[in-house]
Amino acid sequence: MPRSMVRDGLCCLSTYLEELEAVELKKFKLYLGTATEMGEGRIPWGRMETAGPLEMAQLLVAHCGIEEAWLLALSVFDRINRKDLWERGHREDLVRDTPPGGPSSLGSQSACSLEVFPGTPRKDPQETYRDYVRRKFRLMEDRNARLGECVNLSHRYTRLLLVKEHSNPMWAQQKLVDTGRGHARTVGHQASLIQMETLFEPDEERPEPPRTVVLQGAAGMGKSMLAHKVMLDWADGRLFQDRFDYLFYINCREMNQSASERSAQDLISSCWPEPSAPLRELVQVPERLLFIIDGFDELKPSFHNPQGPWCLCWDEKRPTELLLRSLIRKKLLPELSLLITTRPTALEKLHRLLEHPRHVEILGFSEAERKEYFYKYFHNAEQAGQVFNFVRDNEPLFTLCFVPLVCWVVCTCLKQQLEDGGLLRQTSRTTTAVYMLYLLSLMQPKPGSPTLQPLPNQKGLCSLAADGLWNQKILFEEQDLRKHGLDGADVSSFLNMNIFQKDINCEKFYSFIHLSFQEFFAAMYYILDGGESVSSPEQNLTRLLAEYGFSERSFLALTVRFLFGLLNEETRSYLERRLCWKVSPRIKVELLDWIQSKAQSEGSTLQRGSLEFLSCLYEIQEEDFIQQALSHFQVVVVSNVATKMEHMVSSFCVKNCRSILVLHLYGTAYSADEENGVRWTSGPQTLLAQSPERNVLPDAYSEQLAAALSTNPNLIELALYRNALGSRGVKLLCQGLRHPNCKLQSLRLKRCRVSSSACQDLTTALIANKNLMRMDLSSNGFGLPGMQLLCEGLRHPKCKLQMVRLRKCQLDAGACQEMASVLSTNQHLLELDLTGNALEDLGVRLLCQGLRHPVCRLRILWLKICHLTANACENLASTLRVNQSLMELDLSLNDLGDPGVLLLCEGLRHPQCKLQTLRLDSCGLTAKACEDLSSTLGVNQTLTELYLTNNALGNTGVRLLCKRLSHPGCKLRVLWLFGMDLNEMTHRRLATLRITKPYLDIGC
Repeated sequence: MPRSMVRDGLCCLSTYLEELEAVELKKFKLYLGTATEMGEGRIPWGRMETAGPLEMAQLLVAHCGIEEAWLLALSVFDRINRKDLWERGHREDLVRDTPPGGPSSLGSQSACSLEVFPGTPRKDPQETYRDYVRRKFRLMEDRNARLGECVNLSHRYTRLLLVKEHSNPMWAQQKLVDTGRGHARTVGHQASLIQMETLFEPDEERPEPPRTVVLQGAAGMGKSMLAHKVMLDWADGRLFQDRFDYLFYINCREMNQSASERSAQDLISSCWPEPSAPLRELVQVPERLLFIIDGFDELKPSFHNPQGPWCLCWDEKRPTELLLRSLIRKKLLPELSLLITTRPTALEKLHRLLEHPRHVEILGFSEAERKEYFYKYFHNAEQAGQVFNFVRDNEPLFTLCFVPLVCWVVCTCLKQQLEDGGLLRQTSRTTTAVYMLYLLSLMQPKPGSPTLQPLPNQKGLCSLAADGLWNQKILFEEQDLRKHGLDGADVSSFLNMNIFQKDINCEKFYSFIHLSFQEFFAAMYYILDGGESVSSPEQNLTRLLAEYGFSERSFLALTVRFLFGLLNEETRSYLERRLCWKVSPRIKVELLDWIQSKAQSEGSTLQRGSLEFLSCLYEIQEEDFIQQALSHFQVVVVSNVATKMEHMVSSFCVKNCRSILVLHLYGTAYSADEENGVRWTSGPQTLLAQSPERNVLPDAYSEQLAAALSTNPNLIELALYRNALGSRGVKLLCQGLRHPNCKLQSLRLKRCRVSSSACQDLTTALIANKNLMRMDLSSNGFGLPGMQLLCEGLRHPKCKLQMVRLRKCQLDAGACQEMASVLSTNQHLLELDLTGNALEDLGVRLLCQGLRHPVCRLRILWLKICHLTANACENLASTLRVNQSLMELDLSLNDLGDPGVLLLCEGLRHPQCKLQTLRLDSCGLTAKACEDLSSTLGVNQTLTELYLTNNALGNTGVRLLCKRLSHPGCKLRVLWLFGMDLNEMTHRRLATLRITKPYLDIGC
């Protein structure tokens, strides 16, 4: 019996049993035991007693066969007084999908019984369709399931984290494949969590409900399962009840195989459970219809052409690709809604067809949901706990499990190890290792066999995978298999080993159990010795790498990662020793040559595609190789490091850099309020405030960065942005800073969860490291306690720091007192940035005491957004009279007003004042301030740059400045006046000034 028929029958039987109450299910088992005890199909009571509805259905089918199971179930329904189920079972057309002349799913007796109720009224069409959807989507088959083995989708499904993109949808492409973004997602890209129930609801950005939602996710992220769950929840009345009357599921993989022309009404009819669908009723209100288009990235390239012609009439028959393109482009049935799932690789092509879609990304499992998945997979709670604890203790492996497919692979392999009586022994660190583990689990010896089952014709299998990859083909016909030397015995073996699966709806087609496994075997094609002997020119390694080019958007990205991972020496040795697969020795050399050429073309800077490239290097897990690969780069800039795994990948690789001079790691994993300890949580997907130390990066991350500092004497600049180091991480990093080999000159730890206690470790590093000259600790809320500790180091005579940037560090007037003591003792400090701290006038008064000290050598002072008023200007003016080192002062975005400028000008006019740059943007100034500034410019011979953007100076004020600037004695070279509404006459005066003084930079 075809597998799909068994599955449908099992699904339907399970649906019926789930409608029984607990007491009724117990009665069902008792009557069933009585009915079968005399027959050969007797089911042991011990197995029935604890079985739920799905397990009971599986037991029935396994012991009696699908036909006899249905007859038994119907008879027991009658005996336990569930006449409704008995009548519905006879009334439903359960044999409609039986092929002509083939056996019915209920047998001939059941088929005849359909005629007993000829006068039974037909059900409402919507209810008929809901029943059909429930039967079709309630059960799922694991990729390694045996015939008849199914899992209830609702029991296995684990909620996925979904993020709504408010920004340019092209940003969504920046994380690809299996180690893409995890659940900790940035709002730096303006993303926010969204529930499945609100996918089609309006929000603050769009008052109207979206008509198209694009659901993107990397390989194995659960896109199709989520699409199936949407269908099932709608049919069960739990989703979109007030929004859509009908949902139709379209599988893009199946659409690829459709050569005939069809119309939109044909498409709907193919989704309908009966021969004649109520088409006119369905399209009367098209805005109440939702089409789920699952797997856009799997469509043939011809589907992606955004140009016409278009199909404009719903009963017009056109080629399948044209029909789908017209639906997506909203040229056909524009009122209906679409939910489209895709990998990020196809986003750019999809975006060309869409207008104003809502972009939603699947982030996979949070830590809590990973645990939930393990407990759902293993029905035995003790076993689930044992496996979960084992995996959680392996940090890289547990991190990889945010990808649902990897989670399934790990559970499947570890379950087999437990069933075989073995200990949990695998310590995979990479995606490749996880897939290798799964492959080896498929090849485990049968009982009584001492060796692994050999994989038949692995060369043909890998060749098929690679050829399909290049042609973006994932369904293979028998002629495709023969082309690569695969015969019936090979295919049978692959099916038995769960490497292959038959297409459910068309059994003449085969595919790998998941696209990522096809990519895994495609990578193997390039490393096996002699693997390219029969390849076409575009399929050799050189072509593969050129097409890939460090691009995470490439359809080859996951394959190239696997390629690196399979070259790991331990993996290579295992392949050759245990599987007799010889790996070509020249592949590593070719990779290093390719990397060198890329470095030369990029000017020894690794920035574009850097995270993708480091992910490839991480897969190989060989420090010597990574050192050689990175030896060609002097500058490494890694952006959008979102997940814990990506942080680990980055630090592992940079630890092995020996020649880079500059390293920047820009994380995006935490919210804009991360210094207050905001983190993602599971359950109700909201943001909750936690202690800053609750969600920091693992120790290994900081240890590896410290190792880079202590082993690479060439590294002079390290910038970490949004890296949640926490106190422990900073402590470990400072061990590297204190190392004698560390020659770092510039350190930036911006938004890195640097706490007040961590400042003690930074202080010891400042004293020990004589090379460090610049330090940026902005956006770390260590406040006054941290400032007190830092100033101890800054006051130390061994501290050589020249620049300190402390923007938005929750500092107040007390911090200014500490800093004043530093300025009065430290002659090395030249630049101080206190922007974004509520210092207020009192803080400036205290700070100025240090600025006026004879020891002070400060040249640049930034006090933007410090809650200052005109009163602060009096202390600043007195400072300008005595401090001859201060060259630049920024007071922007403070409410100084005209009185404040009047006071400042008194200091500026003093002959001791040496200030060269003054920034007064957005300070509430008017034309009155221009009078004072104009007179000051006539006296001051050092001020060369004046910034007055976003002040209401008016035409009068600007003309006063122009008049002064036209004077030959005025030394000003830069005057910025952006953000002002000036008339034509004023603009002419400015234009004339530019002509007479061409060196003058006037911005307006």
